[in-house]
Amino acid sequence: MNTLLQKPGFILALGEASQLQQHLTQRMGQAYQRFRQSWNNLLRDPYLRDGGSYRYRRYSVFHWQNKRLTVLPHEPHYQSSHYNHVHGGFNRNFRAWLPTTLNNPALLEIVRWATGLFSHNPAELWRIQSHQFRIVARPDQLGKPTPEGVHKDGAEYILIMMMDRHNVKGGVSRIYDNDMRPLGEGTLEQAGDIVLVNDRAVYHGVTEISPQDPTQPAWRDVLVLTFHKQ
Repeated sequence: MNTLLQKPGFILALGEASQLQQHLTQRMGQAYQRFRQSWNNLLRDPYLRDGGSYRYRRYSVFHWQNKRLTVLPHEPHYQSSHYNHVHGGFNRNFRAWLPTTLNNPALLEIVRWATGLFSHNPAELWRIQSHQFRIVARPDQLGKPTPEGVHKDGAEYILIMMMDRHNVKGGVSRIYDNDMRPLGEGTLEQAGDIVLVNDRAVYHGVTEISPQDPTQPAWRDVLVLTFHKQ
């Protein structure tokens, strides 16, 4: 395991520090561009209990073993209210990822890179819950990347990767230890910026977003993968 995932329990890779971003851009530029563009095909989240209309998403589940990604039959997304006190305790039926996105080689490369940081045994089986999120902001409605606040997801590891950020201010990622003491923060601003956290060791959350220019559309697109060891 990467030592930073043991202590302090997270990796924050921004800008030129994101080796994955450099690899995706240089080795699979067109596929990576198509992968990012798939965030334009998300559907509005109808389950927001604050009545908001700021979140769009798709959801699918994979297995990863021996460097192979297997898409599992589609299922509802469920979190216990212990981990998500706002939207936990019931099934949420989101639409699955589009087949063209599931088959994009950029996805395979992202999963390979992430698991390489915390698993050295290719035979280990990982269940991966995979979320495409777009959070929009308007002058009359802030966007909430984490409406449940600072939280854990009940996984082993969580990857949060920026796909696109347009006309947005705010959206600061903050990390806390298990006693809720601040450990670090940073803003995912460029495509490929990453936070990878050890969910057992830290809490995480993201501040609200608002439009930089209130006359123009504003959105924040991220990929979130939660890794569960089987």
